[in-house]
Amino acid sequence: MRKIKINDITIRDLFQSIEPRYINLQVLDELIKHMDKIKFDSIEIFGGSAFEKMLQNNFNKSPFQIAEYINNKLPAAKLQALVGARNLAGIEIYPKDIISRFIKQSVQHGIGKFRVYDTLNDIENLKFTISEIIKNGATCQGTIIYDNFRDIDFYTQMATELSDEGCSSICIKDVESTLIPHKTEQLFKNLTTEIDKPFYFSVYNLRGLQVSNYYSACMAGCAGFDFSFIPSSYNDFNPSIFPFILSLKDTKIENNLDYLKILELYEWVKKYIYPSIRHDLINSSYFYSNKNQNLVPKWLLTSISHQLNEIGEIDKLNNVLDEVFKIKNEMGNPPLVTPVGQIIGSQAILNIIIADYRWEITNDEIKKLIFGYYGKLPRDVDPDIKSRISEGETLTDVIKTYDYEAENTYNHCASELKGITNKEVDIITYCFFPEETLKFLNNRKPKAAGLSKIEDQKPQMPMPNVLLGETISGKQNISLDAIDIRKIREITDLVESSNIDEIKLEIDGVKISINKKSQITATTKNVEPAGENIAAKDSNLIQIKSPIVGIFYRSPSPGDPPFLNVGDRVKKGDTICIIEAMKLMNKINSEHNGQVMEILVQNEEAVEYGQVLVLIKVNK
Repeated sequence: MRKIKINDITIRDLFQSIEPRYINLQVLDELIKHMDKIKFDSIEIFGGSAFEKMLQNNFNKSPFQIAEYINNKLPAAKLQALVGARNLAGIEIYPKDIISRFIKQSVQHGIGKFRVYDTLNDIENLKFTISEIIKNGATCQGTIIYDNFRDIDFYTQMATELSDEGCSSICIKDVESTLIPHKTEQLFKNLTTEIDKPFYFSVYNLRGLQVSNYYSACMAGCAGFDFSFIPSSYNDFNPSIFPFILSLKDTKIENNLDYLKILELYEWVKKYIYPSIRHDLINSSYFYSNKNQNLVPKWLLTSISHQLNEIGEIDKLNNVLDEVFKIKNEMGNPPLVTPVGQIIGSQAILNIIIADYRWEITNDEIKKLIFGYYGKLPRDVDPDIKSRISEGETLTDVIKTYDYEAENTYNHCASELKGITNKEVDIITYCFFPEETLKFLNNRKPKAAGLSKIEDQKPQMPMPNVLLGETISGKQNISLDAIDIRKIREITDLVESSNIDEIKLEIDGVKISINKKSQITATTKNVEPAGENIAAKDSNLIQIKSPIVGIFYRSPSPGDPPFLNVGDRVKKGDTICIIEAMKLMNKINSEHNGQVMEILVQNEEAVEYGQVLVLIKVNK
C-alpha cells in the first residue's frame, strides 16, 4: 500500500496566531510531548511571521534556540522551515552572505528540511538558496506558489527546473485558495506522471475545500500534505486531518499516524490553545462565493482586518479586499505571498481608506515591485498605472543601489551590536528585525563576561533596504501600527505646508511615501503651518518644532556628543536632533543658518506634535 506523509505546522501557527505572552515553556513542552507520540513525517517551525513572533517570547530563547530546544525534545523528528529564497524569514531582499549564514545556523540548530519558495516563482532567485541548503546537508523541497493564471505546463517546467537544481521533492502551495478538486486532480496527475519526484501539497482551509482538494491530489499521486491543529479559517475550528484520514478509509493509501493520539492532541489544543486565539469576525459570504475568486491568505486577511478594526473602518473590509485584487491585477497578478502580499495589502488600505483617490499616495515597495527589484513579474504591469506611479523614474531612482553579492550587511549589523553580543545567530536575527532583536537581547539572561548591558541601546542607522532613498532634509518615518490612521490626512497636509520633504509610513514593514512636489516656505508671520520652523515675535528667532510625536535625542547614540549646544553656530542642513517615532530614528535638520539660543527639551524626553524643541537666531 502507498503511504502518505504528513507535515504538521501547528508550532509555526502557534507563534503566528497567539499573542506571545500566552506562550510559555510549559505550553510548548506539553505540545511537543503530544506531537512526539504522533510521529509526523516533518514538523514546520519557521514560516510566515513565526520567526519574528518568536523573538517576542517570554522565555528568553531566540528563534534559533527554540528550534534547537524542539530538536532536542524531538530527536527523531525532522524539523522544517518555510523560507523565501531571497527574503528568508523577513520581507527585505538579503545578500548571499546573509542567506549562507542563515541556512548554516538553521541547520546547526536542528532544521533538517527547508521548503523554499520565491514570491514571483522566479527560478533565478531560487538557485543560490537551494545550493546553500544542499551544501549544508539539509533536504530541500522546492516550492511553487500556485498561480491560477498559469497553465499546467508552467508547473511541469518549473518542477523540472527545481529538480535539476537539486530539490529532492516539490511542493505546490496554494496561498489564495483558488484550486478546486477537479483542477487539483488534473494538476497532480500531470506532475506525478511527468516527473519522478515526490510532490507535496499545502493549502489553507479558507473555503472548506482543503480535505476535498487533498483527497483529489492524493488520488492523483501526491505524496504529502500540511495539517495544523490551529484553525486556518475563521469559521471552522475542526482540524481537517480527521475527515481527511476518514476519506482514505477502504483505499490503498495509508498513513503512520495513531488516530487516538491525534485526537488526544486535538483535545489538548482545544482546551489550552483555542481560548487564546484571536477571533476575527469575517463575513462568511466572502469565503463561500460561488465564483472561484482568489482569496487573501489568512495571515494577510488577519493583518488587514486588524488594521481596519484599529481605525474603526472594519465596515470597509470588502472594499479593501476588492482593492487588493484590483491592484494585484494591475501589477500583473503576482501571488500574494511575502513580501508581495504586504506591499499590495498596504497599498489597498491607502487607496481605499487614506487617499482621496486611487494612487494618490503610493508605497515605495510598489515602485520596487514594478521595476523588478523582487524578481520578474509573471505578467506585464498596467501601462497607465506604471506611468502614473513611476513618473519617469527608473529602478536606480527608486532605491539605493543594493548589490546582491555584497557582504557588508552582516558586518554592518555586527558593528551595531558590538559590546552587546557577538553571537552570529543574534547578528543574523538583528539583520531581519533590528528593533525586536534589541528588545529580546535586553530581556535575555545576564550577558557573557565582557559584554555591556543593552539598556538604552537603539539602532541608530537604517539597515540596507529598510529606509529607502537618499537622506533628505526633514524626512520622517511613522508607523501605522501606532498612530491613528484617521489623522493620516492631516499628516499628508503637513507635507504640503511644512519644510518636510517626505513622510514615510510603515505597515508591517512596508514603507509608504508621501512626497511634497514643491518646497513651501512660510512668508507671513501670522501663518503658522503645523510642524514648520515658525518665526516667533522676534523676527530673527526661529522655533524648531517637532513634526511628530516621539522621543527626543540630542546625540546620535548613547555616549556620543550632542548634535549641538546652546551658543553653537548651525548651518542649513545640520542635524539638530533625532526624534524616535514608532521604532524609527528620524533626523530633524535645520532649514537656516544661525546660532542656537535655547534647547527646550531634555534628552530622551517624550515630545508632542508641534512642541518647540530648539530656538535658533537666524542670520539676516
